[in-house]
Amino acid sequence: MKKKKWQRSTGIKGLLLILQYLLLGTGIFLGLFLLTLCTHGLRLSDSGKDYLDSKAFANTFYDATYDVTHAISCTFPYTDSLKEDIPGTVIDLNEIATDEKISFHNTSGLAYSLSDLEKWAKDFDTSSGNPIVICHLASSDATDSLFWCYYYVDDFLKRIDNGEFTFSVNPDYYGYDSEVFSTDEASTEETGTNQIISQIREDLHYGVADDLSGIQIEASDGKVLFDSISLYQGYYEPTEAYSPQGADSVLAVLNSDSRWNSRIEEAFESLYNLLCQVEFYTQQKQVLESYSQGHSNMSYVYINEETGQVLSNDSKLADRLENDSISKDTVSNRLSGKSPYILIQSGSDDFTSNLNGLDNQNTFPGNDITYSSWKESVGSMLSGINGNFVFAACVDQTFPVSDTFSTGKTFFDSYSRYPQPVFFLFLLCILLFLASFVWLTTVAGRKSTDEELHLCFFDCWPTELAAGFVLFSCFSVASLFLRCLSFADYQIAKLQASLVDASLLFTLLLLGLHTLFWFQIGYLSLVRRIKAKQLWKNSCLRWLLRLLVKITRKTSHKLHSLADFYSRNTAARLKVTFAFLGFVFFKYVIFGLFLGNIQLFFLFSFCADLLLLFFCITKAYHREQIIKGLKEISDGNLQYKISLERLSGDDKRMAEYINNIGSGLDAAVENSVKNERMKTELITNVSHDLKTPLTSIISYIDLLKRENFTDPKVLEYLDILEAKASRLKILTEDVVEASKASTGNLTLNMTNIDFAEMLHQVIGEFEECLEAHHLTMMVQFPDEPSIIYADGQRLWRVLENIFGNVTKYAMEDTRVYAEVRNSRDHVIFTLKNISSQPLNFAAEELTERFVRGDVARNTEGIGLGLSIAKSLTELQGGKFQLYLDGDLFKVTITFQAQSTRKADGKVPAQPEPEVR
Repeated sequence: MKKKKWQRSTGIKGLLLILQYLLLGTGIFLGLFLLTLCTHGLRLSDSGKDYLDSKAFANTFYDATYDVTHAISCTFPYTDSLKEDIPGTVIDLNEIATDEKISFHNTSGLAYSLSDLEKWAKDFDTSSGNPIVICHLASSDATDSLFWCYYYVDDFLKRIDNGEFTFSVNPDYYGYDSEVFSTDEASTEETGTNQIISQIREDLHYGVADDLSGIQIEASDGKVLFDSISLYQGYYEPTEAYSPQGADSVLAVLNSDSRWNSRIEEAFESLYNLLCQVEFYTQQKQVLESYSQGHSNMSYVYINEETGQVLSNDSKLADRLENDSISKDTVSNRLSGKSPYILIQSGSDDFTSNLNGLDNQNTFPGNDITYSSWKESVGSMLSGINGNFVFAACVDQTFPVSDTFSTGKTFFDSYSRYPQPVFFLFLLCILLFLASFVWLTTVAGRKSTDEELHLCFFDCWPTELAAGFVLFSCFSVASLFLRCLSFADYQIAKLQASLVDASLLFTLLLLGLHTLFWFQIGYLSLVRRIKAKQLWKNSCLRWLLRLLVKITRKTSHKLHSLADFYSRNTAARLKVTFAFLGFVFFKYVIFGLFLGNIQLFFLFSFCADLLLLFFCITKAYHREQIIKGLKEISDGNLQYKISLERLSGDDKRMAEYINNIGSGLDAAVENSVKNERMKTELITNVSHDLKTPLTSIISYIDLLKRENFTDPKVLEYLDILEAKASRLKILTEDVVEASKASTGNLTLNMTNIDFAEMLHQVIGEFEECLEAHHLTMMVQFPDEPSIIYADGQRLWRVLENIFGNVTKYAMEDTRVYAEVRNSRDHVIFTLKNISSQPLNFAAEELTERFVRGDVARNTEGIGLGLSIAKSLTELQGGKFQLYLDGDLFKVTITFQAQSTRKADGKVPAQPEPEVR
């Protein structure tokens, strides 16, 4: 018994699959836990260190200095005014528009209080605004510096309603009789003008009036105030929450100050930019407030060496630095009592710090802070401020205030011992997971009991369909997994010292396991397909390519067949082709060119179609006559002649050829029958002529034997003469009987016969002969009678011939099988034996005359036994069949059972029986 391979067993495969799920779930949990630790700044190298010496502390310190320096760079332009705390501090829009240095004074007539800007920026909304109407002053009212007047749409429409302004419309320009404004009642110019004015008011109200050409504004006394109006389509349409200094609105300044009269686009763009800057300034000011004294454990100081300005969240430190000479050494001495700290000075490569968690160069994973990256970050933040600077910061190592430093220390003290073991466990899960995949890849499609490759139902799917199904399932779940993972990152960053929510972790585990499930199905199916060489064989692309090749070959074959079709009998085919083309040309080209009347064209076209129909019907009639003649001749009526009266052309010549063929066949058949009859008569006559002398020879041999000769040689010669004469007599009788059987020239005495009973008698007759040749008879007959309708004498001769054939040619010391079966409506007799001679010819040859199974002719016989048996069987309505399989010789005789005989007593036709 073949030894089973346990590594391929179903149980081991199931355990490996379960192990993969466990490893993946554990890996996801450990990965998220490790991600949480890394997000909070913990590194593998921080294990066993103090928080102040860790990279986590250095990263937190860097983030804090980055926030502070960025806020200082954004708030520095406003720092002087805020420090002086001047209530009337303003910012001029012209300085914003021309990108000049902010002077905090109103220099152009359009300025806003900084306090108002801060309040406005908190509720700053750019999604909605109040549309503005731009009016061009009439030439009589225009001055050298004022050309435009601006009104908010609401104010403009109020002036229209109060009668201060009125519309003056040019109806011809608008075309008041057009479909846009005309109605059934708009029959006068006044009605059309009112419609135009109503439409313009509505468009102005919604701020959608695109074309206001042809509109003038007049005063109540009819004086033209504005010769044209339009809607402002500019950068920003604000809703003014606060007014500029010394004016009610921006439009009031634009209408009265020549410096701004034609600069509406520039004014609102500058206002928008200023509000954005103030909004950002407010946000950064809040950042500085979050690092103010008493709110953070970090103290910082910024010194501008050019202006001497000092910014710090430690008021005592700032006062001491302002009283001393400001330099790097002064700052270093002031901070020397506090640790840890950093000190950066622009214009040099100095970076002073006592932190132990910094690297001199970038190291893996590449996101840790180094000396150079810290210096570059602070320098880039403060580079926008003119002058060299000194920036220093330090952290109170006692952490008296609750902030990011104290929270980071708490988290570090709680989890700093976990990164290394968690990482190694995560790595172990990955390695085991990969090892299990390698194992499953090796045993995929194999069983422990055999070496065959076994495919499942899914492996029989087309390759592209299976791949698409698996990829769609994997990607749909993987996308959800990545979304949850990104949310987990957000949650980790938001919760700081907290871990991922349990429900989110459970969701990630389920999605990860589900993704693994579909990946396993697709991957293992891919492996089995590759092993079974079914990946390309079962591919839709392969099927399409083969179909394309097949179509190409068929098309090429069709074209070749068409060319070959025209190459043979080209004249007839070309004649038909040109006749068809001529008909089409005559019908559609000639008629179309010379018959301009469409009715006549259709009339002539209909007549042409009728002629074509008549021609086709005539051809069909000729074809029917020819087919009828062929059928008559094929059915044996060789004297039938096709009538040539109504035929013409090729059809008539074809009918003549067929008539000639029928005549020739009739003559050939008649000649063949005559020859066969002559052969039969010759054989009969010769056999009859041989019987008379043969009878005399036999009689004289018998008389000689009665003389009582004593000479042994004489007796031997007489025995030889008697045997040869008997054989010659049998040969003569067989030849006569074979001739009569083949021509049907026999009289049959048909009666009901028990086939099985007759076989018992025949076997009894041949019992001694079978024993002499050491042949064992194996008989299997049914219990019920096997009644057939046959001639007993002729049937006996049939059985005698086939059993005699067995005794002559069967191998000695073998078994002979005889079986009778009553199958449905037939009685089937089967006789099987093993031949002593090789049967190197077809079974049909053995039923031909004078053909023997013993090619060397070492046995008696002339080769007529099976031929006579077959002819006699068929003459009685039976079926005689021979089968050869190697040295196995098998005879099957089939007769219709007596119960299915027809009532008229005739032998019915034999349907194909079931023969085993």
